[in-house]
Amino acid sequence: MAGNRIVDGAVYGLFGLFLALVVVAHTTDTVLAWQLSVAAIVLGVILGARLAVATYRESQHRQAAFLSVLGIAFALFGLVYQTSSPGFGFGPNRAFAIGLAFALTVSYVLVVGDARRFTARQWAAVGCFAVLTGLYLAHTLAFVPSSSQSRWPIWAAVLMGSGLFVIPRLVPERAFLWLLAQLAALVVLAGLATYAVGEYSLWIFEVGQYPASSPSVPGVDPDVSTLRSIFPNPNGLGLVAFGGFVAAVVEFHRTAAARRPLGATAAGVLAAVCGLGLFLSNARAAMLAAAVAVGIYGASVAVGRRAVPIAVVGSVLAVAGVLAGMAVGAVDVTASGRFELWTASLRAIADGPLLFGHGSGPPSVAIEPYLAGDAAPTPHNSYLAVFVQTGLVGGFAYVGLVAGSVAAATLDYRRVDVAMLALAVGWAIHQFFESYTLFDWSIGAVLATAAIGYLLFGRRAEPTR
Repeated sequence: MAGNRIVDGAVYGLFGLFLALVVVAHTTDTVLAWQLSVAAIVLGVILGARLAVATYRESQHRQAAFLSVLGIAFALFGLVYQTSSPGFGFGPNRAFAIGLAFALTVSYVLVVGDARRFTARQWAAVGCFAVLTGLYLAHTLAFVPSSSQSRWPIWAAVLMGSGLFVIPRLVPERAFLWLLAQLAALVVLAGLATYAVGEYSLWIFEVGQYPASSPSVPGVDPDVSTLRSIFPNPNGLGLVAFGGFVAAVVEFHRTAAARRPLGATAAGVLAAVCGLGLFLSNARAAMLAAAVAVGIYGASVAVGRRAVPIAVVGSVLAVAGVLAGMAVGAVDVTASGRFELWTASLRAIADGPLLFGHGSGPPSVAIEPYLAGDAAPTPHNSYLAVFVQTGLVGGFAYVGLVAGSVAAATLDYRRVDVAMLALAVGWAIHQFFESYTLFDWSIGAVLATAAIGYLLFGRRAEPTR
């Protein structure tokens, strides 16, 4: 028992370091994508070893299963290490190298996750993941081998696969929520210090405010500068604070219901800190996502699991209604030019290569001709960004993965982990206003992908009558 706790503690520590490395990559100009991929592969080996021990009774079968995990992980590690320098797939065999990368990446998620036990829903997620990986990798053939554009989909595929198929089965859901809440609170506290001492440097981070704006919600005007903390802009802080706030609120309720006053106090403090950071970030999309997630979880607590489908559907319809009101001017909230960006993205999708998209390059290049002015902004919508890059085939695979997982979990409301469903719905709504996608290594991509992964592989409650 003590040995298992030590191993679990080591695993949670490794995962915490992995999240910290993701934050470093997101907040600095340092590109750590291939290093993150290696760290994710290490987590996959640990999961494969645990599953081999748990699912095979005979020692020789355990050894064979673990050796297969180790072999595919070593091969994938070699591939990722090769991409650490320019020139991946250089020469006449470049298409073969891309095909090998696809085969290794998909094999990795199948072998380390023990695909023999996958359900139909999980196999559907594998299919969507394979379609996206194949399209993004195929599009790299259009770029010069020495450019990062020819390599980044490999890193993104490894991290997305790990978020979907490794992290949810290796790190328990409650450990994930506590780590997320603590990480978000640390980032917020680092930023709050700027109101007392001004901007400062912390290791490799530049901690500061965003003086161009001030946070505000209807009826509240604190008359202070918007907080960005260690991130380049406030949206990054809002993104992390949103996840931490929801996680802390969930754990506050759980520990309070279990009559654990120390745990409830700690979770309450984390929720207050993350909530304050979320407000000071002035990230309205993150605020909306947090309100939706907390509302869904609160409905399940107040009414019971039967309220979950109503809360999910009602939240989606409410967000759609707000958007419609903004479009016609009935809701006095500025869209910050998003409607123009979305229109340009839709035109680029319709006029461009319809089935397979414009390629894995920045979507801004594709939508720029449809916008007035010289700027080349992003679509500010994750779904449209994927449709622009990968066409109808990749776009519907992406929507199928996100919306399909949420819909299937909602229909399974009697057994689903409501906290993770609420968080996943919040991320799905947040992606409607931001351009990060699950096929990436940013902090938003990692956290949102993991939320979908927990819906696919997380624990299930006993069915209720």
